[in-house]
Amino acid sequence: MIEPLRASGTGAVQSRRARYPPRVVAALSVFVATLLIVGTYSVFSQTVDEGEHLAAGMEWLDGGSYTYRPINPPLARVAVALGPYLAGARSQGRASVWTEGNVLLEYQGHYQRTLTLARLGILPFFWLTCFVLWRFIARHYGPWHAALAILLFAFCPPVLANASVGTTDLPFTAMFLCAVVGFWNFLRQPKASSALVSGCVIALALLCKLSGLPYLLVVCGGLYIFLRIEKRAAPSWKYLGIAGVALALTIWAEYRFSIGPILDPDHVREIEMAHLRKLPDGLARILFRQGVPAPEFFKGLAQTLVLLQKKRPAYLLGQVYLGGRWYFYPVAIAVKTPIPLLLLAVVGTVRALILPRVPASRFALLGVAGPLLVAMIGSVNMGLRHVLVIYPFLAMLGAYGFFWLWQMGGSRASIVASRAIVALLLVWTVLTCVRATPDFIPYFNEAAAPYGSRILIDSDFDWGQDLKRLASVLQQNHVDFIWIAYEGTADLTLQGLPPSQPLLPRQRPAGWVAISEFLIRTAPQDFGWLENYKPERIAGKTIRVYHFEVAPTD
Repeated sequence: MIEPLRASGTGAVQSRRARYPPRVVAALSVFVATLLIVGTYSVFSQTVDEGEHLAAGMEWLDGGSYTYRPINPPLARVAVALGPYLAGARSQGRASVWTEGNVLLEYQGHYQRTLTLARLGILPFFWLTCFVLWRFIARHYGPWHAALAILLFAFCPPVLANASVGTTDLPFTAMFLCAVVGFWNFLRQPKASSALVSGCVIALALLCKLSGLPYLLVVCGGLYIFLRIEKRAAPSWKYLGIAGVALALTIWAEYRFSIGPILDPDHVREIEMAHLRKLPDGLARILFRQGVPAPEFFKGLAQTLVLLQKKRPAYLLGQVYLGGRWYFYPVAIAVKTPIPLLLLAVVGTVRALILPRVPASRFALLGVAGPLLVAMIGSVNMGLRHVLVIYPFLAMLGAYGFFWLWQMGGSRASIVASRAIVALLLVWTVLTCVRATPDFIPYFNEAAAPYGSRILIDSDFDWGQDLKRLASVLQQNHVDFIWIAYEGTADLTLQGLPPSQPLLPRQRPAGWVAISEFLIRTAPQDFGWLENYKPERIAGKTIRVYHFEVAPTD
């Protein structure tokens, strides 16, 4: 069994000097990853969701209200809006959240500065994830295990992709890890302080992403089952009550202790009213009752439940379909996770299953299996970012696997070979991430890279991020007019592009044509004809640029 490398009561106390190397490795990994993240800010234009989150967070900061798409709770959005708010940006009160987001990004003509400030609001969540990962693993396995887990996490392109944009997925990953660790500590040491912390951090996780509620229920429920298997005493009702009160008050505080109806009868559309009439009378009355604490939270929760049940268009392996497929997320993980991390995590998983008595290994296994299972049975296939929460736990398993291979016995030759292999895997990890810079969003590992957009699209490849690169390409080619089909929410008139017209479905004009890869893949009946022609250029990774001297024909 792999024993913790840290000093224990039965071992000698580590010298202060011996503690420096793993901390240096961890700190250097986080520092370099931070530089890679910040380096992407000036390369990419806004992604599809960033304007929406900025608008909602700004409404909370500036106006004290929260009406823009409450399906996403405030915490991460406020973090996105805080930098622009401190720089002087203020809500503009537009009816559409997308229009409001674009107006805020262009506030006083400082698009790049505002976008950079919004994205900087996500960096603390990346640092927090690394810090909690270090503390947890160093406590249970030792500092070298922790340092290797930090390296595997910090040099993972899907993680850096979401740490580089002003969205909710990386903040939820950070707070989910905090919530699970907090609940784990509460179960193992039930007392008032651990109950209070556990309730608060679970609430903060929910305040980043309401769709993560099933993840929390499954993982925390699994930890409780492990507790009972170990025949530990369950926390008393008193401590559970403290945790519940802390959770409720934290959520209420984030919504500024608001009170009101979940639904305002004057702002319910007829189609929504038709659905409400199908509900039991008692439940319908509750939705319109005055005096509900944090009504925005419950409205967002209701919208989330509707979203999770609704069949939305999705794309996988060249096919467009409605709803969910159970293998979507396993495929996404297999093709977008660096191969070294996959290999080490598989080894760590096998070792953890062989040695189930190691409590922290159960923690890591459940942190991967719980969210993945929930996502696999769900009907929403919206990108790997929706299971980003598994990556801290994959890093734990990867570090676990690394040290098992490093400490394997046998002949001198086999020991040297196994250590050389795992060392090469670490070098491969770092080089893969550096080589992918700055294109973390469309990253695919070496096995899948040649087929990239034919496997996954949307936020896994084309999230509308390459408009700045398109403007550069068009300027280099002295293009004075462009036909464009762009999948995104940016205002094209403010992105440095030449005069343009929308490229309509099945339209085949002469001249310069730019089209998002997303549209070619997901609407082949409308834009698939372009597959018969070779692009003049590719703007970044995701926008094809064609030039036709005459209008193409069949």
